Amino acid sequence: MSFLTLASVVLILLRLGSVPGSSSSYFVSYRASLGIDRYTLGTIGDVLSFVLAAVLIFGISLVLAYRSYQVRRELSMVILALTIVLLLFLIFVTNSLLVLR
Repeated sequence: MSFLTLASVVLILLRLGSVPGSSSSYFVSYRASLGIDRYTLGTIGDVLSFVLAAVLIFGISLVLAYRSYQVRRELSMVILALTIVLLLFLIFVTNSLLVLR
């Protein structure tokens, strides 16, 4: 799980560093209901919020798993497994948004 967090942070930062030019607009979300303008643009701060989200997901899941381990071991294992799925989704979404750039 910590490997996925580190991998997501590194992949996002490498993808930001590999973009040629100094344009400050990045695709940060996809909204199908907007019609022609389906992608909303944001700054580099909006993309770095994905890094913050990965770190927060990791930290909060560790705290929840640690606190629930005393009650039920299986519950803490489910929390950690769902965290892995959530971090994988974060990696896929950020990669697909930054590839469009």
